[in-house]
Amino acid sequence: MLFLSDFADLGLVLPLAALVALALAMLGRRRDALAWCLAVGGTLGATAVLKVLVFVAIGPQGWAGLGNPSGHAASATIAYGGLAALVAGRLVPRLPVGLLTGLASGLLVGFTRVELRVHSLADVLVGVAVGLAGLLALDRLAGPAPAAPRRAGLPVLAAVALAAMLAFHGQRLLAEPELRAIAAHLQPAGDRAFD
Repeated sequence: MLFLSDFADLGLVLPLAALVALALAMLGRRRDALAWCLAVGGTLGATAVLKVLVFVAIGPQGWAGLGNPSGHAASATIAYGGLAALVAGRLVPRLPVGLLTGLASGLLVGFTRVELRVHSLADVLVGVAVGLAGLLALDRLAGPAPAAPRRAGLPVLAAVALAAMLAFHGQRLLAEPELRAIAAHLQPAGDRAFD
């Protein structure tokens, strides 16, 4: 389970996002590169803010199963759904491809997080929803799919993404302790559940 879960860890997703953005820019797809950076960065940032808000408002005990929105589920949804959307051609509508791929990726990684007893189903569903919102933003920001001649660089984009996954799989970047520390500082003095 941890093997699959690691495909959505920040230790892989951040370098993957940077390398995909660089590849897109080098392929002349600057608008896609900017849209990708904004969507991935916005999704990860929104997930971090949401985690802190849940930690402060709900606390460690959770509410209706929600206690820690899944960053892994959000990351998998935006990263792999976003990649699928960016490589989809003119013959395949990229938004449905991105949403379906993102949903499948987010739920698969989310399942591993539930099995590893890190998250609840509610945590995973919230993470996937944040990731899907990021995919909608990516589609809106990227604009129309590129014309056929511009798709020539797609093998390069796929190779870069695969190389990043192989190079960085298993690398872990733990943001959770920092987010919990931020939440603890935001708690009122008499209600410090995370101290």
